Amino acid sequence: MPRPIILTDEIKQKAREEFSAMLDSVKLSDGKLSYSKSYEYKDCSAVVWLTQEAYRKMLALVMDFTDEVGWHGTASRLGDNEFVIEDILVYPQEVTGSTVNTDQFLYSEWLYGLDDEIFNKIRMQGHSHVNMGVSPSGVDNKHRSQLLDQLEPDMFYIFMIWNKSLAVHTLIYDMPRNILYEDNDVDVQLLGDDAMVNFLADAKTKVQKAASKRKNNGTKNSYESRQLGLVTDFEEDGCFSLCGMCIPYDLEGRHGNFESCKKL
Repeated sequence: MPRPIILTDEIKQKAREEFSAMLDSVKLSDGKLSYSKSYEYKDCSAVVWLTQEAYRKMLALVMDFTDEVGWHGTASRLGDNEFVIEDILVYPQEVTGSTVNTDQFLYSEWLYGLDDEIFNKIRMQGHSHVNMGVSPSGVDNKHRSQLLDQLEPDMFYIFMIWNKSLAVHTLIYDMPRNILYEDNDVDVQLLGDDAMVNFLADAKTKVQKAASKRKNNGTKNSYESRQLGLVTDFEEDGCFSLCGMCIPYDLEGRHGNFESCKKL
C-alpha cells in the first residue's frame, strides 16, 4: 500500500494519541519499551509510462551487460499520479557482478556537463541486478534515503531495479502529494502509437489460441515481466524485444491508456 513520506500534523496527533493510550496499559516484562507504527493510504496508485526509446535502452542495458549497470532517466509528471520516463542516460561508473560504484569527481563532471533542460529532468535512477532478484539491497536503501533528504517539496523521484528475467522493482517518492509508491502500487506501462495498437487489435481478431498440450509447471516464460505486467507473447526462441520489433502489452491483452502519450 502507498505510504506517507512526511509525518503530517494529523498523523503526528494520531500517533501521540495512540502512543499515550499504549502507555496507559503497557506492562514491561523486561524493563524495555518499544513502539512501532506504520501508516498507509488506501485506494491510491501511480502509473509510470515508458517511452519506447527509454524501454529499449533499459532492456538493452539489462540484457547486454553481464555485470550490474546503472543509469539515470529523464522524467516528467503527466498528472497527479502519472509519470513518464522519456530517455535513459548512462553515467561514468565502475561495476562488478553485484555492485555499481561511481567516482564522485567523474560523476559530478558528467552531471554538470549536461545542458540545463536535461539536468533538471533527471528524476529517475535505475540499475540491473543481472540474474538476481530485484529486491533492493541495504546499499540501495541507503542511497534512496540519502537522495530523499535532497528532494525539495515540489519534486518526485523514481527508482527501478531490473533483472534479466525482466522482473522489475519500482519505487516513487512523490513529494508534493506526500506519497511513497512501491511495486504493486505502481502500474508500469509502455507508450505506443495508434497504428501499433490498431495492428495488435486487428491481429487478435485473427489469431486463436490452440488447446495447450504442454505440461504446466506453474511458471511463466522467461520473457515475461512478473512485476511489470508486460509480455512479448512470443515463444521463448522467437522474442525480438531487443530489436524493438515487438511491442509488449499486459498479461490480459490490454494495451493501457495510450491516449496519455498525447500529453507529451
